[in-house]
Amino acid sequence: MARKPRLCVSDVIHHVTSEVIDSRVLFRDSADKDKFIDLLNKYLAETGFDLLGIVFYPQHYEMALRLNDRPMKDLFQRFHSAYARYYNKKHSFEGYLFQGRPKSIPVEDGLYAQLLIAYLHTGPTRAGICKTIVELDNYKDCTHSAVMGKSVFPNLKLDQILKLYSSDGNEDPKVIYSKTIKQMMEKCDRFQDFIDMLKASKEDKQSMYESGYWIIGSPKFKKAALKQDKEKRIRMANYVRANWDHNRLAEFVFSRMPVSLNDIKRRGRNNVLSDARKLYCYFAVTVLEMTTLSTAEKINVTSTAVCRLARQGKSIAYNKGIELLLID
Repeated sequence: MARKPRLCVSDVIHHVTSEVIDSRVLFRDSADKDKFIDLLNKYLAETGFDLLGIVFYPQHYEMALRLNDRPMKDLFQRFHSAYARYYNKKHSFEGYLFQGRPKSIPVEDGLYAQLLIAYLHTGPTRAGICKTIVELDNYKDCTHSAVMGKSVFPNLKLDQILKLYSSDGNEDPKVIYSKTIKQMMEKCDRFQDFIDMLKASKEDKQSMYESGYWIIGSPKFKKAALKQDKEKRIRMANYVRANWDHNRLAEFVFSRMPVSLNDIKRRGRNNVLSDARKLYCYFAVTVLEMTTLSTAEKINVTSTAVCRLARQGKSIAYNKGIELLLID
């Protein structure tokens, strides 16, 4: 049976889980962990996704990740491939390291996100790794320790985490966070307990499983997530039917900017050339979901540059009123 397509929901938090295959372990030594974190940070910076928490286990990891309008695969395809190449070469393995694509669940902001982060960060207690809150505070394989100031994790968005726990009153967000962590440790021994806590925290008692997908949020959020996913799939199918490839995209961009493909392949800091590169990368990797590698080859830049240019191209497209048309 074919696997169900990933739910495409942009600009929200996702709970992501990924497992290694067979009997392998995620890290065989501390150098593996350092390499994993270095690669994660590299591709987070390139995609612009925000890390709100991560926990390492022997054979899998879990994270909370806030996406932008880039597809999730832009991070994980390249990140997992890079780590697998390093891992296999170092430890004399071959083939895949991870079990397919990561599993992901979109999560609504507010109380839902508060409980999700707390659920993620108390995972080591449910796994029997940490027995007490003190042990959890000092456990370096979980970013809870970074929130509590006991460690440092690169690229962790501490400000965004604490903002989730801010209230209208004067209570310190870190105090609210700590209370939520303790509540989760006391009441949540399994995933179903977490789901029950979510239902009890809101007036609606509806299921978090909707149309074949886990979606953590209110009925309004779930409806909006499914609508966004449907609209994106229809739009992408229409782009395919309209034969939007690199050649057509080049014609489209260059018809709206006074440059040619040869112009933007040349090195230079001309503002018009720079804007054309940014527009091309934005439409290629963000709108049409072409690969960063094929885009880089088309305009003679690095894959890293493509990701940076794509983020900058969105505002240019908006300010200039340039949209990708299905019929041109």
